[in-house]
Amino acid sequence: MTREERIHLWSALSEVFVDNDVDYTFIARQVAGFDRAMVQAAFFEDVAPACYSNLLAPIPPIWTGFDSAWLGETIERARVARQHSSLRRLRDRLFIVYLRRALKADWAKIAQELDRL
Repeated sequence: MTREERIHLWSALSEVFVDNDVDYTFIARQVAGFDRAMVQAAFFEDVAPACYSNLLAPIPPIWTGFDSAWLGETIERARVARQHSSLRRLRDRLFIVYLRRALKADWAKIAQELDRL
């Protein structure tokens, strides 16, 4: 997968974390060309750790969409950090376990829309 394709995938999935109504049909259309397991991994392991804090803010700073350049750089930095630090890998694994539970309903809605396509 090219970097542009990864950023396209990440950007589409980041719509879940924008402080606005989530259009799961739109997201599913954007990611339909990718392998489902890859989309799920990208959602929980790349996008959610980078964007989840927006949902926790009393007044979320991102409500129209994440900047794709920022998103790509943030996710790529996190991936490099995981490669170089076993402590970071452990911390991120634990966070991802939490995110899989917290965002289970959101992933189910994306998967449901993918099934309809």
